[in-house]
Amino acid sequence: MNYISSLLSFIPDKALEAFALKASVNKYSKKLQGELLFKLLFYCIVTEKDNSLRGMQSALESSLFRAISSTGSGTSIAHSSISERLNTIKPKYFEDIFLLCVKKYKSSSDVLQKQILRFDSTIVALSGKLLNTGYQIKGSAAEKYKLLKFTVGYSDIPDCICFYTDQTHSSENSALRATIISNENITKQTINVFDRGISSRASYDAMTDKGIQFISRIQPNATSTALTDNTLKEIIETETLTIVSDTWVSLYARHTKKSRHPVRIIKAFKKSDGEKIVFITNISKIKAEEITQIYKSRWQIEIFFKFIKQYLNFNHLLNRSENGIKVVMYVTVITAVLIAEYKNINNLKGYKIAKRKFVQDLETDIIYNIVILCGGNAKKAKGLLYKKPP
Repeated sequence: MNYISSLLSFIPDKALEAFALKASVNKYSKKLQGELLFKLLFYCIVTEKDNSLRGMQSALESSLFRAISSTGSGTSIAHSSISERLNTIKPKYFEDIFLLCVKKYKSSSDVLQKQILRFDSTIVALSGKLLNTGYQIKGSAAEKYKLLKFTVGYSDIPDCICFYTDQTHSSENSALRATIISNENITKQTINVFDRGISSRASYDAMTDKGIQFISRIQPNATSTALTDNTLKEIIETETLTIVSDTWVSLYARHTKKSRHPVRIIKAFKKSDGEKIVFITNISKIKAEEITQIYKSRWQIEIFFKFIKQYLNFNHLLNRSENGIKVVMYVTVITAVLIAEYKNINNLKGYKIAKRKFVQDLETDIIYNIVILCGGNAKKAKGLLYKKPP
C-alpha cells in the first residue's frame, strides 16, 4: 500500500484551491500563492531539522520539492518575499486545511464512543525586543520576554488549537476554559481531561452548564461539603494508587461562595511516596479506578508537545508577526496529524521514528512518481530532477 500517497490525499489540490478561493488568499499574489506556500511550509517543517526562511528559499528551488509542487514549479523567490507573504496571508486558509485533515483522520480511524480529549498549553518565549505581540509576566525572571501561549485539545491527534497573546489568557483558568468551551467538536460522549491549571469553581460550573464532561485534579485541601457518603465498598488498589473514597460534594470558592453544581471527588494516595491525590469530575457513570486511569492518560499531550518542539521545530519562530505565527502553527499541527496517522498505520511506537520513516517514504514516493511520469526513462527523470529554476 502506498501510505504516503493515501495520507497526502487527505489534502487534495482541489481542496487547497477551494479554500484559497474562499479565503481570497491569492488575490494580490502571483508567485507565492496559498497552495504553494502551504506545500513549501509542510515540506520544510517535515524535512528540515531547523527550518528557516533561507532554508525555505533553497527548498523552493530544489528538485524534490518541485516534483511534488504542481504550482510554481521551478519558481525562485527571495527569503524576504516569503517572510512578507507570511506577514499578510490569511491564517483562515490554513485553519480550514487543518480542520479538513482532522475530519478525514477521524473518518478513516476507529473512533471510540468515549473519546478522550486532553487539554494543555505550551509556551514559546522570545525577547521582548524582538517580538511585538505576546504578554509579559511582571516581577518574574521572565519579565524581559514576550510569551505566546498555544492551547491544544489532543486525542491521538491535535483536534483543536488556540493561540493566545494577551495577558487575560496568561492564566490557565482563562486559556483552558476558553479553549474547551469554544470547541464545537466536543460531544456529550467526549471526556475532557486537564490538569490543575483550571481550579476556578466558576469554570467547573460553566462546563457542567454546557454538558461538558471533565476529569481533572484539585488541591487536597479544597473546601467542600459532602453530599453523599463514600460510595466505595472497599479500598481499591491500582498499580500506582490506593483509592480510599469516592463522594459527591459542593465546592466552595473564596468568601464561602458555593459552586452551583455538585462535583465528584475521588481521593487516593500514591504508592510510591504516600502523596495524597484528589481527582475531580462531573461524570457519574464511570468507576473510580477508571477515572484515575483516564486522568493518567493526560501525559500523552506532554509527549505531543515535546515532539512538535524537538522534531517539528515549533519553539522556533519562523516569522515574528502574529499572522505568520498562526500560519506556521496550523501547518505544524497539520504535519503532526499526518505523521500521527502514518504512525498508527505502521504500528510504530514513537513520533521520532515515525517522522524519520515518513520523510524517507515521502522522498521515495516523489522519486517513484517521477520515474512513472517519465515512463521509466532514467535520462528523462534525471533531467526533471536536476532542472535548474529560472
